[in-house]
Amino acid sequence: MSKIEKIILDPVKEIQRKTPEKLRVAAYCRVSTDTQDQRTSFDGQVRTYTQLIQSNPEWTLAGIYADEGITGTSAEKRPEFLQMIEECEAGLIDLVITKSISRFARNTLECLTYVRKLRNMGVNIIFESNRIDTRTAFSEMLLTVLAAFAQEESRSISENTMWGIRKRFEEGVTRWCRLYGYEKNSKGEYQIVPDQAAVVQKVFWLYEHGSSIGEIRKYMEARHIKSPNGTDTWCQSAVQTMLMNERYIGDILLQKFFVEDHLTHKAIRNDHTEIPSYYIENHHTPIISRSQFERVQKIRSMRRMQHSRADEVMGACIQYPLGDKLRCPCCGSTLYQRSIPVQSVRGSGWSCERGDDACHSFIMRSNLVEQALLEAYKKLDVNKVCEKLNSPKFGAAAKKTMEIKKENPILKKVDFWWVDDLIDHIAFGAHSKTPREYQRLAALGEDATDDRTVRVYWRCGLITTVHSGVVKDRDHPAYVAECYNNYLKRQEAKKEAETA
Repeated sequence: MSKIEKIILDPVKEIQRKTPEKLRVAAYCRVSTDTQDQRTSFDGQVRTYTQLIQSNPEWTLAGIYADEGITGTSAEKRPEFLQMIEECEAGLIDLVITKSISRFARNTLECLTYVRKLRNMGVNIIFESNRIDTRTAFSEMLLTVLAAFAQEESRSISENTMWGIRKRFEEGVTRWCRLYGYEKNSKGEYQIVPDQAAVVQKVFWLYEHGSSIGEIRKYMEARHIKSPNGTDTWCQSAVQTMLMNERYIGDILLQKFFVEDHLTHKAIRNDHTEIPSYYIENHHTPIISRSQFERVQKIRSMRRMQHSRADEVMGACIQYPLGDKLRCPCCGSTLYQRSIPVQSVRGSGWSCERGDDACHSFIMRSNLVEQALLEAYKKLDVNKVCEKLNSPKFGAAAKKTMEIKKENPILKKVDFWWVDDLIDHIAFGAHSKTPREYQRLAALGEDATDDRTVRVYWRCGLITTVHSGVVKDRDHPAYVAECYNNYLKRQEAKKEAETA
């Protein structure tokens, strides 16, 4: 029989919360809105509990914790509540008094969790109007039932509130929402803040003139311009949100987002499948013109354009900044700009290769197109534009052309802002002969029409023709297209070999 030694340890001393001579009592108060009536109720709660605790000779005031104008469905959104819990954990509070379960929490699970957590720390709670003291035996059962009622009440209030808001939206009644560039005047209307409005206008101007969102962010930070959040640091999402916001043109889209769960309060973007949105035009004074805003949206769309897997294989399609203004001189199909990953003709070009009618035989180098457009703009005759000012058809476009031409006699960059305003479309000559063939014909003294041209059709009704800049055989549109098509065939053969 084995021998078992008995080891007797000293008894474990039970760790107990030291009971002070007087109970340290705290009160928690909360109202859920910022209306005047609720403000009065809030002040009344604070005053009542202060007097109640100070009048009891067995109690000493440990603090009044009060969250004002904050929802009760989540403790995370109540800083004073969380501060009270921390001080309970630190052993600074023995008893908490609150008006009701619905003031303490409207989430059943959260309510019971915090009640049990505090009770385990030796802190009890008195719910006055519910007549529940967690020191009694039946308190948890009552809490479970009443907290469930409180949560259901919260859901009902939330649904009724949302119904009222949506009904007002349906009638065109809006709510004030804080927006950089505006402030609320005495009538509750949007009123422009000049300094902030100037920043908004600069953001749109920079983006319209070719700056990326990242470059705009750096521009603002370099000049120590405060962000919409009042900080020295701009985030890219702030710039992007600004560029997308229809309120800067005086319109309002009501119900962009909706709250699906009254407990989490998580906002979900409205895709119009469950609830409708309402668009109100000319609601308030705009900061940005409608035409500029629409142009910025076009630029955003072109920059973020996504393509199919086939397009990715052939090269990224980049329509910005010329959009769909270019046509193939051979078949009339729209030209798309894409990278040309072929060593002998590497770069980017406007390519005829998409659609059933595309001839796949014309790719004009992008840099030559840009040089030709800048040359055409330089050659645009202001006197001839003036002659179009009184034209019923072209007068408005001629006026816009004069404004841009006066401010920018020469442009150094092709940007969407002036291309969109000034150019209707662009046509290429057929480029029927290579540069070497033109040289041979010229040496023989033979007459040959040079169709290496770029023809710009201005919105004001004028046409400017310039040389395309194709002076080397390797830049000839047919040669570039041939190289690119051979590259695509090699890629396709490689894929077939890999899958075989």
